Amino acid sequence: MGDILTHAEYKRVERIGAVITLGANLLGALITYFYLAVVQPIPQGSSPLIDVPYWSSLVSLLAITSLLFLGNFVGGRANRYFPKWVTRLIDGAPIGDVPLQARREILQYPTSVALVSLSMWFVAGFFFGFLLSGAWQALASVFGVGGVITSAIVYFAVDAVWRPVVWLFFPDGRTNDVGAWRNSVKWRLVLGFVLVGFYPATLLSLTAVSRAEALLEAENPQAILLNLYIAVGVISLVAASAGFALATLVSHSIVDPLRRLQDAMGRVAKNDLNVRLLADTNDELGYVTQGFNEMVAGLRNAEVMRNLLNLYVSPEVAREAIEHGTKLGGQLVECTVLFSDIRGFTSLSEQMPPEQLIDLLNRYMSRMVDGVIANGGLVNKFGGDSLLAVFGSPLNPADDHAAQAIRAALHMQKSLKGFNSEQKVRSQPELQIGIGLASGPVVAGNVGGEGRIEYTVIGDTVNLAARLQDLTKQLSRSVLSSAVTVEQAARIIPFAAEPLDPIDVRGKSEPVKIYAVISEL
Repeated sequence: MGDILTHAEYKRVERIGAVITLGANLLGALITYFYLAVVQPIPQGSSPLIDVPYWSSLVSLLAITSLLFLGNFVGGRANRYFPKWVTRLIDGAPIGDVPLQARREILQYPTSVALVSLSMWFVAGFFFGFLLSGAWQALASVFGVGGVITSAIVYFAVDAVWRPVVWLFFPDGRTNDVGAWRNSVKWRLVLGFVLVGFYPATLLSLTAVSRAEALLEAENPQAILLNLYIAVGVISLVAASAGFALATLVSHSIVDPLRRLQDAMGRVAKNDLNVRLLADTNDELGYVTQGFNEMVAGLRNAEVMRNLLNLYVSPEVAREAIEHGTKLGGQLVECTVLFSDIRGFTSLSEQMPPEQLIDLLNRYMSRMVDGVIANGGLVNKFGGDSLLAVFGSPLNPADDHAAQAIRAALHMQKSLKGFNSEQKVRSQPELQIGIGLASGPVVAGNVGGEGRIEYTVIGDTVNLAARLQDLTKQLSRSVLSSAVTVEQAARIIPFAAEPLDPIDVRGKSEPVKIYAVISEL
């Protein structure tokens, strides 16, 4: 798991989190102290500001320091499981060994830090506000002015830097399976709105009302008015700064996962199915991330199945099955059929070990299939050492199907010469093949039963191609073609063909004119 996070990176995340927590609370404490000591009190004399005794500042500083150390101690006690597992996971421990409680602590860590911070602020408000001044307003000021905003900033900031650690514990992205407390996107947005919009406006309103009431009874209204200007300016400046920080952090916590999702979707659109998103929350965005990963995994499995299907049947047949189903039936079409076979294959198979024989067949068929596909043909089936291809079927329609078949047959002959050259280098037997070509009507479609079907072509044209292939050895020719195929192809491509004596074919009332295809011109 160390590829997601290293020891040095984790130490860096810890340091940043500690700086954020201590720094935000210290700054919040100083601002709150200034507010309570200078801004909130209404001046009684001619000065618009309140004189603060130095001993009060010293006591406040000691109190802040004590509470920060107390909060750090409480936070460490609250997270007992995950620290040791971070080290183990980085060192390569299986993710399955991690206890559920440790994974929950990781997800809840930003919330835990924020709650500890909020608790310390309540303690500060109770002891240094309520007990010392005896006024619940002081408690509300300490807890409300400093505690809520500071703890919210701590939560969102720690959440932003803590994500690599969450990825370490959830490499599969399944953050919603551990039953951890969930802070939804909705409530994050509501919290951000309250703290950025409603909260400062309320504070300004209360300050304005208190100063307005004081003006009615003040001996020096000018001092009260000037104090109001100072209070409004300080509150506005602090509220704007805190509001900007909160708005940035809240938007980052939502936009960043969405941007990563958008980038991943773009990669999937480019057919990159190896993309995987790392989830770092268990909210709605976590659910979307998990669902995206499951969708991509499904697409990946479908791609594997499609590739396997294309190995067992032609891509055209696979596409037809996917788009139109597997209903039985066929249609009558005009096309050209190519039938090829290895001569003397039976005796060859008896002489070679099975592994070597299969290797030879695979290498041979790869070249032959490439020749068929390169010229627009559809490989319909293999019969051990034989190959049946069709040109101009409903799955690969073409007006020049006869010319395509002639080109494919000559391509296969040329490829066979290269294959036999390799066989010589390997000290293995060379192959001789025969190819039969015939054009005419065939029935093309799905044939079989409900449990097993096959897309094929049947009819006299297929039988004639097979018969011509059989005659290649007897007539010492490599490629034999019906006259119909040669005549149709000759209108489109130039090639050499020698007319032979007509042959009798079972099912035909008259002899069939045939040609020996020699080469392209």
